Amino acid sequence: MNTQEVALKLIQLWREGRNDDAIKEFYPVTQNNHAPGFLYTRKMEQASRMEISDPLVIVEFFCFRLKMKLSFNGIEESVLNESWVFEVEEDKIIFERFFNCNTKQILA
Repeated sequence: MNTQEVALKLIQLWREGRNDDAIKEFYPVTQNNHAPGFLYTRKMEQASRMEISDPLVIVEFFCFRLKMKLSFNGIEESVLNESWVFEVEEDKIIFERFFNCNTKQILA
């Protein structure tokens, strides 16, 4: 798979709510003990809407935008707005970086 194919498949799995399948398929075995990200460290009640942009692919890197309307215990509804950047090598994601645009609203 090239970077474009990895990006499209990863996004497809996330849009279908198959996050665990995406991690198993695209992270090397040595990284499959993937540390929970921001969303998994909070007690989320409801994700009422999620939008994932199409990927922007640049050689071995790709990025996309994630917007999600969330409700957390004890915190009023908020919108998560992030940009995600990944590096792909031999069909696996070897680097990831998440840029939060409004984390303070969620953590307040």
